[in-house]
Amino acid sequence: MEGELGSGARIAIALIVIGVIISIIFVILGFTRGTTNQGITTVQNSMDSMSLAQFDDYDQKIMSGTQVVAAIKLFEGRPVAQLVRTTSFLGANPSLDTRGGHNYGALLTGATLDTSTKLYTKTTIAKKGSHYEVGLESTDGIKYNMYYLPTTQSGTASFVRPTAKFLAELIKDSTGTIVGICFTQQAS
Repeated sequence: MEGELGSGARIAIALIVIGVIISIIFVILGFTRGTTNQGITTVQNSMDSMSLAQFDDYDQKIMSGTQVVAAIKLFEGRPVAQLVRTTSFLGANPSLDTRGGHNYGALLTGATLDTSTKLYTKTTIAKKGSHYEVGLESTDGIKYNMYYLPTTQSGTASFVRPTAKFLAELIKDSTGTIVGICFTQQAS
């Protein structure tokens, strides 16, 4: 009888020890889950900041024509529109003009294809303070125009002279999300 009581006590002690160990594991897991969630939030905020930082170089900055062509190539295949407004496209006093320009990268709402030049042109663009406001063409998914060879063909309205100066301004949609960059050539 005494042996049975001793083995029963050992089983009870073992169950209590296992219960304590499981409780400690749950406490540790609860603590690490909170820490992990906080870490995930921090990483997500950092990624959002980095995503927006890629546009810092293009917000109200003067750039050369070479930098404009490089930006078109940089954002190739990404949902970022580039609208290039050359002086030969706009005529006199381009900074006051509401006409659009040649649309590269992701297509803006209302961009039309000129079949003779194979260029997409946005006819009008609305300025809202320090940025332009227009959305991306998203019917059947975002469409792209990566035919940027005309930017290098001298004598055309789409030619981006490497030494020309362009004012880079952001394009946002109606929700304030950055969807592109507008490059307006400055009169020399």
